[in-house]
Amino acid sequence: MSSMVRVRDVVARHYGFTQIAVVVAAIYSYELARHAMDPNWRLAHVHALKVMHWERLIGIDWEPGLQSAFLQIPDLVKAMNVFYFVGHFVLTSVFFVWLYHRSKPAFCRFRDGFLTATAIALVIHWQFPTAPPRLADIGLQDTLRTLSNIDIGSPTSSSFSNPVAAVPSLHAGWALGVGVGLVLFARPLFWRVLGVLYPISVALTIVVTGNHFVLDAVIGYAVMAAGFLLSWLVLERPRARARAPESSPELA
Repeated sequence: MSSMVRVRDVVARHYGFTQIAVVVAAIYSYELARHAMDPNWRLAHVHALKVMHWERLIGIDWEPGLQSAFLQIPDLVKAMNVFYFVGHFVLTSVFFVWLYHRSKPAFCRFRDGFLTATAIALVIHWQFPTAPPRLADIGLQDTLRTLSNIDIGSPTSSSFSNPVAAVPSLHAGWALGVGVGLVLFARPLFWRVLGVLYPISVALTIVVTGNHFVLDAVIGYAVMAAGFLLSWLVLERPRARARAPESSPELA
């Protein structure tokens, strides 16, 4: 019992550190979980063709045109490769450290929303494996491999994570969450404008590099919204009710 008390005391004294560590650990655990999934390449290719068909139906099959336009400036695409490869986890982690110090209640809401959305995404990755455009045989380049000599996963190589987890794009979903957080809680106008531009730049990057379809990003946004809604219904609303003072007894 005394050891448990000591553990609680340590956690209480370093509450901020432990909360931030939980979020960062969850972010990296998500990637480890994706890596543990065995890619089903045949089914992933079938699903990629379905995504392409859905995009054509609604008129958002913009991937070839966008990649072709950006490839006119190879150095810009190389920079986007770096942004795709390292920015996702690093910038999301920095955002949560900043948000904890900016607003602890907001940190809790965003922590729960991000973790819930990530859990939803993992289920979709498992049930609906989808090859990214760079591996769907539709004529798009894998710019990380062709311009930066980085192979993040293909049928003939080992991968950093599950390479057939294109739907939904949590690069896009997390970027939207970070952007909304900056718009809502940052004070200088520069950071709020950055909050608007950041999700747009991430969406362009994941499409131009051949790692996601446009529809992957749209579904990523929807999953992030669902994560926040579900976490509010299941976690935040019950906590708010528990914190609310009891109603005064009626007068006789």
